[in-house]
Amino acid sequence: MAESDRPPDQDHDQRLKLLLKEFFEAFFRCFFADMADWFEFGNIQWLDNEVFTAPPQGERRQLDLIAQLKLRPGAPRLRAGVDDLVALVHVEIESRDSVAAFRPRMFDYYVQLRRDTGLPVLPIVLLLRVGLKGNNWDSYDEYFGDRHIIRFNYAYVGLPGLKAEDFATRENLLGVALSALMEQPAESERKAELYAGALKRIADSGENDITLAEKSVRLSA
Repeated sequence: MAESDRPPDQDHDQRLKLLLKEFFEAFFRCFFADMADWFEFGNIQWLDNEVFTAPPQGERRQLDLIAQLKLRPGAPRLRAGVDDLVALVHVEIESRDSVAAFRPRMFDYYVQLRRDTGLPVLPIVLLLRVGLKGNNWDSYDEYFGDRHIIRFNYAYVGLPGLKAEDFATRENLLGVALSALMEQPAESERKAELYAGALKRIADSGENDITLAEKSVRLSA
């Protein structure tokens, strides 16, 4: 998102970016399992996240995460007649309590990435304060009068629209960490139990970056 658009809790967002980088495959396994087997996650190339909306002198914007991944044999063709070997996954972390102003920006980001790289792009948004339908696809539409010109679709994870109890006890460590931002049980005792359990599971997991994941849970709670 543009530097001037960023909300004040940048430390929170930055920690989540680092968490997603560390557990990018787990992010797909947790929320987009149907697409996870399309990609080779062993050698992700993280691209420069600075783009110009109207190059060469347009507004400079910093996107959150742009991952270039190789496709596995058997992955579906992403463009008709082209056997793509690589694709981009663009993930934005959105902290505002509305997506109305964000939708057209996400479309602009997509157009820019496609134009600059020529690669297929999968756009994903991680919503921290808007639940929508939890884990689904959203769209941005443009009209000319009553004429429908274009519809742009992007995947999203609306954390407040997901139930913490459905993720805090799973094997997926990323889901455990993010459960602190999901809908919590009404009972305070159950909420405290899930929180303590999430911290313990992360500490006992043996993953590479335990401190990062644990801090993310504490910061998100």
